[in-house]
Amino acid sequence: MREAVISAAPAATVPVIWSVLGYSFPAGSMCVGLLTCFMVRLFITLDAKGPKRWLLDGIVTGIALLVTAVWIVEHQVDLFAALGTGGMCGAAGAGIITFFKRRGQSAIDALDAVIPGKRPVPPDMTATLREIDKNP
Repeated sequence: MREAVISAAPAATVPVIWSVLGYSFPAGSMCVGLLTCFMVRLFITLDAKGPKRWLLDGIVTGIALLVTAVWIVEHQVDLFAALGTGGMCGAAGAGIITFFKRRGQSAIDALDAVIPGKRPVPPDMTATLREIDKNP
């Protein structure tokens, strides 16, 4: 009779806690956040029109994953908040790429104008590259 009463009681769940470099965080939240971030970045990369820039997308994905991981560790978020954090950081990567592509191109143009003795890039080559970047 005693065993029947014990087995009928609900079991308490205890989250798994991982520790990396001295920081403890819930394992489930970290997995959910990082997987969500990666899936959103992969979806955005594969859905983008035009040529794929795998190196740039890989770097931005890495940054988004790191921001997601740091946020989860610092705020000890639950599963649902980790889902939102990963999705938000992954989607913000598209804005990061657009921002730095514009800023990077203007910086390259400014350096080309300032560096003495550098052979200018033929205008037809730069026009073609700029047209490729403009077409989504």
